[in-house]
Amino acid sequence: MEKGQYHAVSRQLARNLTYTGCAAGKIAYAVRSCVDAFGVEIRRHRFMDARTVGRAIDEGGKFYREFRWHNTQRNYCRIPFCNPLGTILRTWCRQFRQIYLDSSHATLGSGARIGPYGTVPIRRWSPLAAQERRVMDKNEYWRKKLGESKDHAADGKKEFRFSDEHKQDIVIRDLGVAAMDSLDLGTTSILLAMLEITNEDLMAEAKVSEVELEVLTVEARSDMVEQILERRLGQQEFDKLTPEEQCNKCTHVFGGCCCHKDLNVIKYGVRAMERMYATHSLVPPVLLANKANAATIVLSTDNPDNPAAQHAIEASSAGAIKLLQLIGALLCHKDGEHGYQDKCRIFMQEQKLELYNLNKPGTFPDISNMRYGCCTYAAAEVVCFHGLIQELVTEIVLGKAKAGTYNHVEKNILKGLNCAATMTQLIALALYGASVSWSYMVTVRGTKDEPINLLSLTDLHRKLPVFCAHIANKPNILLDVTTPLDQLTIDGRPFHDEFLLTAITQISGELPNLSLAISSMCSGAETGWIQFTPEFHIDGTFDHLTPEQRATVFIPSTNDCSEGMLGTYRVHMPHHPNSTAHSFSNQTRAERNNTEAFIKKFCDAAVEKYVMREVRKDGASGCQAKFRQVWAALQREKAEMATKRREKTALRKRSAAARLASTALEFDVAKIKAMSSVCLKDQLHVYKDVLKDEELVGKLWKNMVTVAVRRDLVLEARGRELAKRTTVTSTPSDDITPTTEDIVIEEYGFSQEEDRDWEDVDS
Repeated sequence: MEKGQYHAVSRQLARNLTYTGCAAGKIAYAVRSCVDAFGVEIRRHRFMDARTVGRAIDEGGKFYREFRWHNTQRNYCRIPFCNPLGTILRTWCRQFRQIYLDSSHATLGSGARIGPYGTVPIRRWSPLAAQERRVMDKNEYWRKKLGESKDHAADGKKEFRFSDEHKQDIVIRDLGVAAMDSLDLGTTSILLAMLEITNEDLMAEAKVSEVELEVLTVEARSDMVEQILERRLGQQEFDKLTPEEQCNKCTHVFGGCCCHKDLNVIKYGVRAMERMYATHSLVPPVLLANKANAATIVLSTDNPDNPAAQHAIEASSAGAIKLLQLIGALLCHKDGEHGYQDKCRIFMQEQKLELYNLNKPGTFPDISNMRYGCCTYAAAEVVCFHGLIQELVTEIVLGKAKAGTYNHVEKNILKGLNCAATMTQLIALALYGASVSWSYMVTVRGTKDEPINLLSLTDLHRKLPVFCAHIANKPNILLDVTTPLDQLTIDGRPFHDEFLLTAITQISGELPNLSLAISSMCSGAETGWIQFTPEFHIDGTFDHLTPEQRATVFIPSTNDCSEGMLGTYRVHMPHHPNSTAHSFSNQTRAERNNTEAFIKKFCDAAVEKYVMREVRKDGASGCQAKFRQVWAALQREKAEMATKRREKTALRKRSAAARLASTALEFDVAKIKAMSSVCLKDQLHVYKDVLKDEELVGKLWKNMVTVAVRRDLVLEARGRELAKRTTVTSTPSDDITPTTEDIVIEEYGFSQEEDRDWEDVDS
């Protein structure tokens, strides 16, 4: 300690020990054990407690926010590369850096966190800012940001659109500020432009009404006038630029993560295989229903048209993916407390070595956690060693307390392994992985020190649909040992799993429609690659980039740095239950960003004291406790809103049921033709849900939307109902009023039958 404070070296030692996995409460014990071994004595026989270690960790995170982001050039980091001793090894290198993660959200329209705003005040008032005479404002993040790498979900694209608009607004305002500072634009011109700003402009800027505008302060109105003036002058300057200069100023490129592309494409291929059976009238894979649905199906064997049985069949799954999920749940469960992963690892490794002389791991691919490529790797594992898996399942059953008793999952696994159609799907999935997916992932995934720029993968992504179409047209080339490598795999290299083709050759003769399954899988993959690579298409986003943009934009080919951090946090929390997202962020940021080397190289005692003071201010502010209080209040508010929604839904159900209960069937053709859409729907409800008209029961409500269609269906149902009554009695009743008990209305005003129709519609 020095003057009552732990020395900077001690604080660094505490952080380094936490990086190695030592708990904060055990740091003092670890240090004491080491100094005892070295024969050194710690004065007062004490070291940091857990609270002080936590502060040292927060200081490590604060050091990064002090300097790193400000020295980021554009959307990737080019920094002096230092070793842990602080020695610069290379002048500049490209590095991934983890930025600040916060529980709260600074929002901009889309509700997503926009930029590390917390860095701004730290950088502005820090000793380093004074030394370098560099000031950072909140828009610096947007000026440096040139692109985003996300998956292909709609929310990500929406957020990108908001980000793109916001950056362009900042660029235009910067041009406006520069124009006002320029000598070319006189004071008179600025004043005239200000006089042209009306109240309507102010209301549009602040998004307020005229009444709300009147109560705004003079300072608020002045700020809005300034922003409007900056935009107008900036827009004039922006319009003077050439199209290429405008593109360079507003560079903001979207690039999809290659791992997500591969994941989505496999889904397209599997769906194409599933449609193959209906298209070609083939026997589908055996149904692998869960325990409840299987019982319902068995009980309805004598009456297969029973609605309950039909619902159970429609809600159940079959095929390769379902079988792999069941095997993964049994042999490699995601939580580690269930399943037989240890037994599987030992058994499979021994048997592979003994029977096939393969020194390969026995762990089943982690399909329960849905890792990238796990489906294709798991399919190859099952295709190659399905006999061993059957033997392992049998051994598990025989080892139970009630030997020989199969549970439902074990029965389904054996059923799927003995199904020829399911095994056919597995082979098609495994072959696609071996020829396309595995080689693709190896190509697009770089290393930590040498990441791959997405812009450099244009030729590869344009080749993928053509390659998949070639295999779809000639599926047997994957099974032919004489096929040239450039037609066998996307990268022209041999299969990563040489044993796969041998295993397929031994069982392919017993499997029907294997070539058709391979063709369907690759045909669906072709569609998927076209769908998820729009930025690589001819005349697409990347083709429109200017030479300057191509020289500066760097988009990582995969989003591993973000996805991996989420996985790290998931693994971190069970071992550190008292940790928070804030402390995890500080610790991992300081560790991954090589902050200790930066501290040694650039930070002096003044910076260290400043950072320590800022960390204590954060602790005294109670921001984390305030966040927890706000979060708890939001949860209570959500619960109250959910209760109100349920009450409204129940009231709407009762109202709808009462209205339909009072609905009488109308047999007058003229009145039916004059009915509105709502009245026609009420008539259809009675026919469909109460009288169970055989033609209407199987129809979906989305196909009965227009007035003309509803009128025709009501008239047809009227004829069937009159014919039915004629066979029962010669005097048909003119009015049948269903009781309230006959109709059960679910949420959104749809009946139970409507919900059944909507549940499993493929979107």
